[in-house]
Amino acid sequence: MKAAWTPHGFRLALGIGVLYAVLGVVWIFASDTFVASLSSDPAWLAAAQRYKGVFYVIGTSLGLIFLVYAGYRRIFDARDRADAMELHARDLFVQHPKPMWVYDRETLRFLAVNEAATRYYGYSHEEFLQMTLGDIRPAEDLPLMLKARQDAVPGHHDIGVVRHRKKSGEIVFVHLTLHTVEFLQREAAMVMAIDVTSDVMSKRALERQQAQFRQLHQSLSDALWIASADGRTMLYVSPAIEQICGWTPEEMMANPDLWLQVVHPDDVDIAKSSGAALQAVGEARCEYRILARSGAIKWVLDRKRLIVDEEGLVTLMGGILKDITAAKEDEARRAESHLELERLVAQRTSELVRVNAELDAYARTIAHDLKSPLVSVVGFTQILQKRYANVLDEDGARLTGRIERAAKQMASLVNDLLSLSRVSTTVLTLVDVDLVPIAQDIMEEFRQQEPERKLRFDAPASLHVCADAGLMRPLLTNLLGNAWKFTGKRADAHVQLLVDAAGPEVIVRIQDNGVGFDAGNGELLFQPFQRFHTLSEFSGTGIGLTTCQRIVARHHQRIWVESKPGEGTSVFVTFAPLPEKASAS
Repeated sequence: MKAAWTPHGFRLALGIGVLYAVLGVVWIFASDTFVASLSSDPAWLAAAQRYKGVFYVIGTSLGLIFLVYAGYRRIFDARDRADAMELHARDLFVQHPKPMWVYDRETLRFLAVNEAATRYYGYSHEEFLQMTLGDIRPAEDLPLMLKARQDAVPGHHDIGVVRHRKKSGEIVFVHLTLHTVEFLQREAAMVMAIDVTSDVMSKRALERQQAQFRQLHQSLSDALWIASADGRTMLYVSPAIEQICGWTPEEMMANPDLWLQVVHPDDVDIAKSSGAALQAVGEARCEYRILARSGAIKWVLDRKRLIVDEEGLVTLMGGILKDITAAKEDEARRAESHLELERLVAQRTSELVRVNAELDAYARTIAHDLKSPLVSVVGFTQILQKRYANVLDEDGARLTGRIERAAKQMASLVNDLLSLSRVSTTVLTLVDVDLVPIAQDIMEEFRQQEPERKLRFDAPASLHVCADAGLMRPLLTNLLGNAWKFTGKRADAHVQLLVDAAGPEVIVRIQDNGVGFDAGNGELLFQPFQRFHTLSEFSGTGIGLTTCQRIVARHHQRIWVESKPGEGTSVFVTFAPLPEKASAS
């Protein structure tokens, strides 16, 4: 402004001076001519000359007064406007909500700071005025700051984002704008700072996530892809696509139709149907074969879905392509192995059935062959005891009795083995069976064999189960026979047939108050020839529980025993519940 107004002021002053000189000369000549024309009287002319000079002085004085007044008025008005502008500018600077400061461009020392800067950086106004720009920059950023200072030119500049350090030591990111000014007769710069720390951190976090996302995609063996909503423009294909089919991501993105050309000709309809399902349902999944660039045939799992915005409009589509060739080959090998295993199992089962049938036939033959000599032994022993009773002494009678008992025991064992064999070969027919009449009939037979026994037998009015009627009699005969036998030494013998539960399965319990035994390992109870009492205590062959276990197993049910010495025994057997119609009837 000073350089612009100096020539103009000089010209104005020069113009006023020249105008004053011209007017003075014109006045002198014009006034003299005018006075001379009025009168030639010397006295009048002298008076007129005198008053003419006075009038000129008064006129010029008034003009000078007006000019001086007008000039000073303009000066005062300009000063008032300048003061007002300076006050307004100072208010804008001091009260601006963003941190601002003025610094000396030569020394980089702060010349002025506003209140927002003191609040933001934590330094007081006095501390700021003792500092330079380098004091609020991290040490590692100073070389960059000094280089920017050398390259700076006057005017307005957008410095960009830089790092600053607060008084607390916190590092922040600010966006700086600079405007060169003259301040306190110095070349200065006024700077405004905007905190962009959160934006920078968010951007860096996003960049890290994007980098991690890219690394993840590049490390996956599955190929990921993203396309436009209509599928005509491929936006992204991960590098794994080249490992799967041999074409690069760039080639796949350049030609969206390339993928259908890669699909095996026999499976193109599957791939097309998958695309139609994607448009109709929003997602699709299928498996098909492809022809790799190398000529190899591979299996892939194709999963894709539509990507919609908040309003439900389709914006993109994306998917994952997985190479499942190895899994398909394993599946084929497993299927082949399964078929081979089934063939071997069928072959072994057939052989096992044949061998079991031969063993059963052999066992029955052996059992029948053994029964005849055993019957003969028993018969001849009885004849010997009758005919020669008066000849045999006490020791002879005892020995012949032992022979008879051993033969009967052997015959009983043969009968049990035959029963066990018949259990395995009987064809199962599951019907509604009431166990109570069968149990009462069996207990009545025991009473007829030993009429001197006193035993109380309790059973419900009926107990219907779903089972094979023919196998229920040997099952109950063995279980009730054990209860009858092991309560033989009790005067208050008591046997019960009970139902413990009815629901998913029916649990039948046969409980006695006999001598009991240490059940120990429950698995040993059902092995053949396992005995928990000596023959001198209780007779038996050790086949009964084995027969019961096989009958229950043929019904695909369970049997277990609970017993303690002196506290009796409980045998539990599960049965399938009756069909609703049968139970209702």
